[in-house]
Amino acid sequence: MYDCISIGSSLVDIFISSKDLEAKHKKGQEILTYGDKLDLSDFHIFTGGGASNTSVSLARLGYKVAVISETGQDEFSDLIIRDFEREGVATQLLIREKLERTGGSVLLVTKDGERIAMTYRGAASMLDPYDIPAFWLTQSRWVHLSSIAGQKNTLEKIFKCLIKDQDTKLSWNPGKGEINLLLKNTFNLEEIPCEVFFVNQQEWASLVPVQKSILVNFPQVIVTMGKKGGEVYMYGKKKFVFEGQASQAIDNTGAGDSFAAGYIAALIDNRESDEAIVWGVRNASSVVRFYGAKTGLLRRYQMLELLAAQKK
Repeated sequence: MYDCISIGSSLVDIFISSKDLEAKHKKGQEILTYGDKLDLSDFHIFTGGGASNTSVSLARLGYKVAVISETGQDEFSDLIIRDFEREGVATQLLIREKLERTGGSVLLVTKDGERIAMTYRGAASMLDPYDIPAFWLTQSRWVHLSSIAGQKNTLEKIFKCLIKDQDTKLSWNPGKGEINLLLKNTFNLEEIPCEVFFVNQQEWASLVPVQKSILVNFPQVIVTMGKKGGEVYMYGKKKFVFEGQASQAIDNTGAGDSFAAGYIAALIDNRESDEAIVWGVRNASSVVRFYGAKTGLLRRYQMLELLAAQKK
């Protein structure tokens, strides 16, 4: 049995940063400004993606984790698998398709840590219903679902598997494709066995037409607001607002995934939601201090030391 199975994308991220990169907001748009010549201050290649980030984070926090993602059979897939093996994430449920290419992103990181991402999802967008092993989902304490490019039939299979098994809890951090499906009322939310629903402030604002239904049907709804913190709704009512932790951000990539993983880890540890928030905030504030979505992920002893120091 696994403590958690993480379903979503596993990608390769190429980070390009420069002091000359600046994201400016103008009339609701982001404009990338640059000089005649753009010198790079840094260049990195990391593995990433929602399933990859959360599974590694949970493994570092001491849990038995497996990942369900789809990749190609190429050098990028080899890199991803080596990362999983080094971090102790089980790869037996990973799908490698010979005729597909592993997805990836090029991320332009501005001087203040903001990012502009250009993503090729490739195999990550091709997770089909037959790739989802119903038996293994029901043998896990938790299933964490992140973006699978709005694959409706695959989502339906995941939900149906977990409706039948009340012992496995589901946390869901939808991507753009899944949010579009929610806005189209594709699913009956009463039939989605979601225990914890994670979205950021912008995503929550886009879900206004279905917010009420989400709050009624999903016991815990967490709306994150970056450095400002976020809001926690429990059983349809706002329970509390939480603050973020002051941290010098180098790269915000993976902040949402690390927060979600920290929160879920605390719930697996049978802790209350207010303490789970602290786990999430601590994990995310560590991640944004480094390039890449995994470099700053806390290990269990680090998390416990930070929590102990906070109580003094």
